[in-house]
Amino acid sequence: MKLPKNYEPGEYEENIYDLWEKEQAFTPTSRGSEESFCIVMPPPNANANLHIGYELTAALEDITARYQRMQGKATLLLPGADHAGFETQSVYEKHLAKKGKSRFDFDREELYQQIWDFVALNRGNFEKQVRAMGVSADWSRYTFTLDDKIVNRAYATFKKMWDEGLIYRGERLVNYCTFHGTGFADIEVQHEEVKGNIWSIRYPLTDGSGEVVVATTRPETLLGDVAVAVHPDDSRYTDIIGKTVKLPLTNREIPILADDFVDKEFGTGAVKITPAHDPNDFEVGERHDLPKITVIGHDGKLNHNAPEKYQGLAVQDARKAVIASLREQGLLVDVKEHVHNVGHCYKCGTVIEPLLMKQWFVDMKPLAKRAIEALEANKIVFYPSTKKEQLVRYLEGLRDWNISRQIAWGIPIPAFVNAENDEDWVFDTRVDQESIEIDGKTYHRDPDVFDTWFSSSSWPYATLGDTDSEDFKKFYPTSLMETGGEILYPWVSRMIMLGLYVTGEVPFREVYIHGYVMAEDGSKMSKSLGNVVDPLPVIKKYGSDALRMGIISGRSAAVNRGYDERRVEEARNFCNKLWNVARFIEGQLDSENEGTSEKTIADEWILGRLSLESKAISEHLENYRFSEGYETLYHLVWDDVADWYVEASKVSLNQEVLSQVLQTILKLAHPFAPFVTETIWQTVSKDNSLLITSLWPAPISYDSKKAAEFEQIKGIVTEVRRIKTQLKMARGGELIFTNSPLLQEYGALVATLARLSGVTEKEDERGIALSQSSENCSLVIDQKVTDDFKKQGTERVKSLEQQIEGLNKRLSNKSYVEKAPKELVDESKNQLEELQTELKTLHDQLASL
Repeated sequence: MKLPKNYEPGEYEENIYDLWEKEQAFTPTSRGSEESFCIVMPPPNANANLHIGYELTAALEDITARYQRMQGKATLLLPGADHAGFETQSVYEKHLAKKGKSRFDFDREELYQQIWDFVALNRGNFEKQVRAMGVSADWSRYTFTLDDKIVNRAYATFKKMWDEGLIYRGERLVNYCTFHGTGFADIEVQHEEVKGNIWSIRYPLTDGSGEVVVATTRPETLLGDVAVAVHPDDSRYTDIIGKTVKLPLTNREIPILADDFVDKEFGTGAVKITPAHDPNDFEVGERHDLPKITVIGHDGKLNHNAPEKYQGLAVQDARKAVIASLREQGLLVDVKEHVHNVGHCYKCGTVIEPLLMKQWFVDMKPLAKRAIEALEANKIVFYPSTKKEQLVRYLEGLRDWNISRQIAWGIPIPAFVNAENDEDWVFDTRVDQESIEIDGKTYHRDPDVFDTWFSSSSWPYATLGDTDSEDFKKFYPTSLMETGGEILYPWVSRMIMLGLYVTGEVPFREVYIHGYVMAEDGSKMSKSLGNVVDPLPVIKKYGSDALRMGIISGRSAAVNRGYDERRVEEARNFCNKLWNVARFIEGQLDSENEGTSEKTIADEWILGRLSLESKAISEHLENYRFSEGYETLYHLVWDDVADWYVEASKVSLNQEVLSQVLQTILKLAHPFAPFVTETIWQTVSKDNSLLITSLWPAPISYDSKKAAEFEQIKGIVTEVRRIKTQLKMARGGELIFTNSPLLQEYGALVATLARLSGVTEKEDERGIALSQSSENCSLVIDQKVTDDFKKQGTERVKSLEQQIEGLNKRLSNKSYVEKAPKELVDESKNQLEELQTELKTLHDQLASL
């Protein structure tokens, strides 16, 4: 089989992937190394097609896996999908809404089954997309977060925590979305700056001796107030601490107490305490043993604990009604505009209500303490390193974790309550039953499911099986967790805490955080804005390899960058260049002209370049500098191999070195561009091997002296090409020299590379001197071209002198140097230096004519 003239990705990619799977190339197998390497892929939500952001994730993980596999390590890239509890149910509810239905039209079991069928369809689409991206995942180990091994691990962890007192059931404030009807963990609440007001309200002292003015941003919750708090050191209120006030709009009296949490500078320095509707107030209530009065129900309306005239009103309507009543009774002092952060549901935008609920909570302090110790001991390396400190600070402020969710889709909490005693709970995994009998007592199942982050926190080890399984022993702790910064806190932190708690070890040795793939204009991609990029059409247009390389180009860890299709197009051109290089070499290897058996200076030079750049690419990939690795590869193939070595080999070729060059660049390029490299390998390889399972290039020996000689040749040719370009000469011209052993030996090579009519040793002619060369040589051209060059050169000299004069004036301006941005001043200095160098070179060339 010969390589066709053009590379058409669509004709090869599917067949190449099928070949890899047929040959079990993704199965982790050691090839000369005792080490293993494992990436457990973050599971994408199984509720929609993948977008361009996941292409970045897939590319970074697969580049790493392919590189490590070629190091001879038993490499496992383990794929999966996430049931994504609340996320998926909310997506499905939108699907139902389009049909004029809602979740309330079905019982729990019916809704669960419908969502299961919905997810099953999307899971198939997901696998197809990941294959199209060329991900070398071991599909035999594919895991879904509702698979038995994940569910069983969640249950075992829940039971262990229950037995050890780390999980408790308590009535605490929960972040509640009244639209979706479920609670959230703190980390899931989306805080947004909102323009609101601060209302100052009179609370009359019960003894009639005066009043306390209280400032609040939520006047409707005063109906659930149980105290007024002031700072113990606030001299304005020292005399009234311990007294009571009449709670406006109610018949209740509430005490005035002192607490350090009060900010004396906020509002009036006196604040209302509503433990059932504010997290800080809840803590104050616990410290002072205050009652908790809930006035807002789970439907977002005021309930029976509020005065009758406000019952049934939605929060915003109740606020208006309360303010109107306060104004009527002369209790409203003033209103001031105020900007503050308000928690919202990240799916529907509903303002989150802190509501009292009995839920399952995890005591996070001991878990966070152990995680912090591991992080500070550098047991996990972060890219970028700043993420470690960010994570430590997050863990230090962590509050107890609510793991109960009031939805149908997810892993049922394995807890049952005694029908006659709501304090009597038992652990039991018979969650398929609504009720069970134990010792003659009836227990009802908790209707809630686990927070998705609870079950997915076991992902790095639960995917590998039991702790005594071969996979667990071989691959745990895993090598790398590659993921986005948005889930550093909700997921990465919990994987570390749960990994240490369950296994005694950190779940991964390294964490790489990638940035967002933004829209081309720099805005965040959003389905509602219609700027989300589907990777499949891009793959169809340019090929998978081009998208992989295009999307990593110019990116650094944790830095957001816009999607730029031009980079994908450049990567497609790189694939074509690689293809054309392979076609040339294939033709030479198949020709009867075996060339020379001796290595030329071009051979020694390219072997040196391959040796140096192979090491550089390895260092980049070892340190997850993906863009830098790709750039190094790009210039190695495009500049060194295609522009120089291929051209030089046309003068004198060595089939053995040509073959070595092709094999080496294919191996170096394979992690970045797996499809085109494997396609070429399968076409030109003589041994039916697979490139994906070949070993990374070993160190290459070469003659450094001869390689340096070729560098000299490159310098001469480069300057000749530049001069001829200025003169608009495609061919022709003669290079003359005196006393140059280098040009005596390699004149024919220089003539070919520079497209000269000849390279000759002469002493009686002068041409355009080559100022960049250490050799005594110059370029002789015919009189007409010389005259044109003199004319153009003279005009260029005038232009350069004017530009240099302008830059000198700018840089001599003290105000500019001191006040302009430093980078702008540096740019001017660099520009001046470049123009001065060009002017000197041009003067020398004109003088030499």
